[in-house]
Amino acid sequence: MRAHWRLYRPSELLFAGRHGEALSPTALQRAYNRARRAAGVSKVGGIHALRDAYATHQLAAGLNVERLQRLMGHSSIHTTLRYVHWVPSAREGEGELDLIARLEGSDV
Repeated sequence: MRAHWRLYRPSELLFAGRHGEALSPTALQRAYNRARRAAGVSKVGGIHALRDAYATHQLAAGLNVERLQRLMGHSSIHTTLRYVHWVPSAREGEGELDLIARLEGSDV
């Protein structure tokens, strides 16, 4: 992505269609599947799995759940909390209820 940005210096969209428009979900899914096959990845999963993996890895690395909410563009913290059950530390004692309790009084 860095090389693409250096070469094309896009101002609005990192990857745009032929005429500068946003890529359609179908075009993105097709490109993702081609890249996945070319890389030899046989695991089944759509492009949304990348978003899920990003969220899970960020939480596992210690990112604050409120910050992840903003990065993911979720309007509700409850949407972001769906990722918590995938994080090993959450299963070891810091569950969803603990996170909600910590949010009391915040403006999230």
